[in-house]
Amino acid sequence: MTPQKPDGSAAPRRGGRPTREQASQLDRAVREAALKLFLEHGYEGTSMNAIAAEAGTTKPTLYARFPTKEDVFRSVLGWAIQRPNWPVPEPEDPDLDDLPGALTAIAQAALRRALDPSMIKLEQIAIAHASRYPDLARRTYGTGFWPRRQLVADLLRRHAATGAIQADDPDVLAEHFLGMATGAPSRLASFGILRSEEEQERHTAMAVEIFLRSLRPDAPSDPA
Repeated sequence: MTPQKPDGSAAPRRGGRPTREQASQLDRAVREAALKLFLEHGYEGTSMNAIAAEAGTTKPTLYARFPTKEDVFRSVLGWAIQRPNWPVPEPEDPDLDDLPGALTAIAQAALRRALDPSMIKLEQIAIAHASRYPDLARRTYGTGFWPRRQLVADLLRRHAATGAIQADDPDVLAEHFLGMATGAPSRLASFGILRSEEEQERHTAMAVEIFLRSLRPDAPSDPA
């Protein structure tokens, strides 16, 4: 029988290797703690001692799971970027029958996430250390990292099937749309440049309009 604390939660095992559940709980606690500290103090200002203390574990236990701070950083960055509920919860999918409305809603949701202060700070840290960890930057921000890419691609396939638009390569088109709608605002934000709400709404509306023009069935195709 697994020993328990007075509050009913599982007590740590004495000696031996942790169970898979305990290891998973520890990894999550370390990531949560490290993310909080990286955002508050930056990469250089965060120590392994501080991460262990914030996570409620010991330094030897932390080093057993993450031998270096770089290992913690690698784990935290990819985990945070791919989380659907961080830094803000994902909204429900929009009405997919309304193509302009759906594209607008997707762009707005992507912008809320990209322009959240916590996401901006994390991206600033990632950019500052991109030269040190180029492989991490490629995996985290490379082709296919857009969280809503699949949703946009499916949306385009849905409307292309009716003949309403032409979308020969929905996956690539989805990347282009998200890059146009959120890539530039996100990059500007990483340098501390934030558009006003009204200005950003105009940019989003224009991105949707330009994208829709390119999808018209009568739009010129690329020359062979």
